[in-house]
Amino acid sequence: MIGYSPQKTDDYVAVSVEATPGYVVGFEPMAHADRVHHMLVYGCTMPASEQGFWRGMETCGWGGGSYILYAWARNAPNLVLPKDVAFSVGHEQDGIKYFVLQVHYAQPFAGEVHDFSGVTMHISQRKPMNLAAVMLFVSGTPIPPQLPAFQNNITCMFESSTPIHPFAFRTHTHAMGRLVSAFFKHDGLWTKIGKRNPQWPQLFEAIPSKLTIGRGDQMSASCRFDSMDKNKTVKMGAMGVDEMCNFYMMFHYDAKLENPYPQGAVCAQDSPQLMKDYPLDGFELLPSRPELEHHAHQSKVPFGIVQEAIHESLGGIKLGQVAGLAFNNQKQLLVFHRAGRVWDASTFDNYNILLDKSPIKDPVILIISYQGNKTKIEKKLGGGQFHLPHGIYVDKDDFVYTTDVGSHTVSKWKIEGDELKNVWTSGEKMMPGPDQQHFCKPTGITRIGDQLYVTDGYCNSRVVVLDLNGKRIQQFGLPGDEAGQFNLPHDIVSDAAGRILVTDRENGRVQHMTTQGHVIEEFKSTMFTNIYSAASHEDYVFMVPGRPMMGHETEGIAVFVGRSGTGLIEYAFGPATRGKREQMGTQFGQPHCLRVSSDGETIFVGDIAEGKARLWQFKVQREESMTSSSSVSIGWPSLTQTDAKYNSFFVLLAISILVLGAYCVRRRCQNLENGGSLFDKRGFKPLRTEETVGFISDGSESD
Repeated sequence: MIGYSPQKTDDYVAVSVEATPGYVVGFEPMAHADRVHHMLVYGCTMPASEQGFWRGMETCGWGGGSYILYAWARNAPNLVLPKDVAFSVGHEQDGIKYFVLQVHYAQPFAGEVHDFSGVTMHISQRKPMNLAAVMLFVSGTPIPPQLPAFQNNITCMFESSTPIHPFAFRTHTHAMGRLVSAFFKHDGLWTKIGKRNPQWPQLFEAIPSKLTIGRGDQMSASCRFDSMDKNKTVKMGAMGVDEMCNFYMMFHYDAKLENPYPQGAVCAQDSPQLMKDYPLDGFELLPSRPELEHHAHQSKVPFGIVQEAIHESLGGIKLGQVAGLAFNNQKQLLVFHRAGRVWDASTFDNYNILLDKSPIKDPVILIISYQGNKTKIEKKLGGGQFHLPHGIYVDKDDFVYTTDVGSHTVSKWKIEGDELKNVWTSGEKMMPGPDQQHFCKPTGITRIGDQLYVTDGYCNSRVVVLDLNGKRIQQFGLPGDEAGQFNLPHDIVSDAAGRILVTDRENGRVQHMTTQGHVIEEFKSTMFTNIYSAASHEDYVFMVPGRPMMGHETEGIAVFVGRSGTGLIEYAFGPATRGKREQMGTQFGQPHCLRVSSDGETIFVGDIAEGKARLWQFKVQREESMTSSSSVSIGWPSLTQTDAKYNSFFVLLAISILVLGAYCVRRRCQNLENGGSLFDKRGFKPLRTEETVGFISDGSESD
């Protein structure tokens, strides 16, 4: 599996890619504080390593420039620069020939988790009137113990003849920091650059007023720490047990003038005598903002998705191929399995007609409750009522909906005691077809509002919309691989916003769509060639292939997790391993369905591998008090807007960066040459800071 899993506490890694010439107008982070402590993007003349990926804290190589472009921590949001302001990259005069992304992991993950955190840089080809840069104020003064307030101070004089204009700032400390501020002094008068609690999301906050710093002005910054719970001096350093005192000042200057800091801007001088009259406002704490502290919280418990159980039987009932999964309103799991029946090459004739037309005698719906890895069967339903189960869904009114690929039907059911009563069935039983009265091996179903959405399926490559009485309303989708087309739509779920996610199986993607069939985004990657099932929880999309990539069979199959609104994979997880890859324990056989509990804490995967049908159970590990940041609604500051003509480049953290990185560069550069914008269709509105929360035989005839 491609991706990085930290090996130790305070694990630093870096990746580099050649800079695309242009002007960076925005940064879109893809990470979460549960997994990543911080990320820094540098512009380098040369990277510290020629390998493309390396471990350690080194970023830029010796003998060239090193420029901070962007920094992220504590669930900070997107950053988009003001109008006519951008970072010059990839040109001879700016000294930036490579991008280097440094990622700091505070601790190893629990379970088999691999991370793909990174930053998307939005690059315009239009030269702006003003060029951007970042100055880092940094202190090395250690912090004595048992003090409620200790100040670290930093001062530098501005000596360039090119005036600079600060427009955004960011603060960074570790856990002891309570306030970081910066001011500059001109003609004896102090002006605030910015101040912020470093325990809040560490974004670049917009400076509301226009500032100008000129030759001879004094620039100073201060960090306030609370060391009352410490019994010894805490030194400044890069590890989690150390502290940091950083103030990042993002500024612009006239593009026609000389760069005021051609080798990079760093201020690290401690001059107490120049700080005697530092404004009291720079030391005074800000009012508490619990919602920000919650959003920015970094878990002390290692993040992980841990394999909790592998169920081959439930309540003494041996599982058949686990085709579908659903949760009911009592937080119980419905397992839709095929009992003793197996879908193989002899199940259908050449016209998609089921050969064995007898129903499955045994119960195929098992309703279970679970506590940890312990399960209990609450009900056994559906004996004698199904021919070849596939998809299942329970709505808010406790009606059960199923798809049966054997009978080519979609049905609505009501549970009465221990009986499963049919409400209606849509489609002609045992008769497949492409018209308005038939289905052909329908696969999945979900409800949004008063409408049902059915993926139909193996033959018809469409989504059929029904009302709650089973009457057809409309359909959309055609065979193909373009947006809105399908090559075996295999599963369908809804997201929190009432949109649909269709697993376009043989196109190897998940299409995120409106209920009218318009594509919002797609999740597609070189890391898989097929996707069998998907699930949504808050702003995350979980997706699982049913087959490994050709040539990568020994690596096993993983569940991939993307962030809604990005179309990108953020991390992946899979079954537990023991030792090295060649010594792996039990792995996925052929994952077919995937669902996430309503609290986001438990993930189930149904496996249909022949002779190895299983129900996999995973537990998300994080602090119990933590909830997803998506559940918090916060209003955030914004910068002014500018033109939307930019293209995108994604700096990807991955073990195989030389392969994947080259692919990403090539795909986006092709988009650049074609004059398109990869992110236009994602609704990315440029030039503001956004702190909105939430910031692998084809088996086609055997499943």
